[in-house]
Amino acid sequence: MNTAADREPAETAYLVVAETIHGRPAAPILGEGLFCSVECAGVGVYQLTRSISASEQGAAVVLRRHNRPVGYVVTGDGRMWRVESLPASEPPVVG
Repeated sequence: MNTAADREPAETAYLVVAETIHGRPAAPILGEGLFCSVECAGVGVYQLTRSISASEQGAAVVLRRHNRPVGYVVTGDGRMWRVESLPASEPPVVG
């Protein structure tokens, strides 16, 4: 049985963000726009992962974690990026 606690509120907007998790620090990269659901934001995860991979000439993979897509990109300069969707109320921490 689904309860209200099992579902995410419909009014939650999601953004897609890429952050470095290894290598020289870099400012987070935000995807384009807000998404109405975590499922829709998954498309943004794929797009931003592919975009970083192409622009940085890196290798990319998108996996599922907690039933959400999470992208990883390893670039030629040794950075590793994680791309994921976050509620817009929880923006990435810079630093």
